[in-house]
Amino acid sequence: MSRSLGKMSVYKLFNWRDSAANTIQQTVQAFLELGEAVATRWIQTRKGVMLLQMVPDNNASGAIYVFDRQRDDWYMLSFEGCEDRFTSELFDRVFSEYKLFSFVEQPGLLLSQLQLAVA
Repeated sequence: MSRSLGKMSVYKLFNWRDSAANTIQQTVQAFLELGEAVATRWIQTRKGVMLLQMVPDNNASGAIYVFDRQRDDWYMLSFEGCEDRFTSELFDRVFSEYKLFSFVEQPGLLLSQLQLAVA
């Protein structure tokens, strides 16, 4: 079955272990501050957090990030048809279509989809 945004790729951004905060809310807030962004979607489980991060006042600037709470790693999800221009509505559609909740429930699944970052 062909998906609307093509192939999904996963990129590991960094390990957050040295920046660990007392709560997941503090962890997410510190991450958002790095990009001077806001989370318009925040899905959380015991093992993972998924964010749609956007530039304030730009409704088509979203990018999708996952935090693996067990490994303290942040990942970015990228799609052939859209990388960092997500709207909230497009995120909602892609979340369902690509079954992204599985990565929030089991962030370790991201490891099998990991791509090497190109500098």
